[in-house]
Amino acid sequence: MDNALDKWRDDGRSLSPERKRIKEALALLGHEEMREARRAAGRLIVAVDLTGSREHSLLQSRLAMAAMFDTIKAVGTVAVKLVYYRGSNECRASQWHSDPDILSRYMQRLSCEGGPTQIARVLRHALAEKEPVAGVVFVGDHCEDDPSELCKLAAALGERTMPLFVFHECADHDERTLKAKPIFEFMAQASGGVYAEFKPDSGTVLREMLSNVGAFAAAGPEGVRQVAVPKTPEAQQLQGRLRLMLGPASE
Repeated sequence: MDNALDKWRDDGRSLSPERKRIKEALALLGHEEMREARRAAGRLIVAVDLTGSREHSLLQSRLAMAAMFDTIKAVGTVAVKLVYYRGSNECRASQWHSDPDILSRYMQRLSCEGGPTQIARVLRHALAEKEPVAGVVFVGDHCEDDPSELCKLAAALGERTMPLFVFHECADHDERTLKAKPIFEFMAQASGGVYAEFKPDSGTVLREMLSNVGAFAAAGPEGVRQVAVPKTPEAQQLQGRLRLMLGPASE
């Protein structure tokens, strides 16, 4: 999977020798800061379906993710990796960032593109992580992957104590969405995570739910207790379940 979210950074080929040395020194400093972040914080993978069917709700997803990142900063420190898929075969992952604002800004520039779901690639990427991960957040609507493969991968996440939080954009009259629901529910259960659904126009629900998961990744159940009681019943239910869960694995 490509680490392509950081394309905007200069690759250094046109820099003078002096500027190259400065760039290398800053890179080393950045790596050290990231190592410190990994030792002191949880790590959260946030995966987003950016296929064509989600174009109408992309703005709500952007706002919800920004709210989650704000909660993370308020409660604690989490190294976040953003993963997304779209188009016929595009599935990309960022580097780990201890400053979620970087990913929030990048999310503002992403757009949707028609293509099949690639959920299995997201889960395989999570399983390939060498260091502990507090959880995997997935936001999507449809499922065109092989259900048996997804369930096996979700169970493997559970064995790694890596809960999967599935936030399902579920429209009442969308057959593909309704078909995906039992698959997503089983995936969350098999991983030890949580399934929650929201309507395409329910931006407040998604914002509140993601904020609570961000708090959980930052500080476990104690972090969730620091978040205000949600206004929506869906997020209230999720918050209650998170308070009962074990905290993220320590590094």
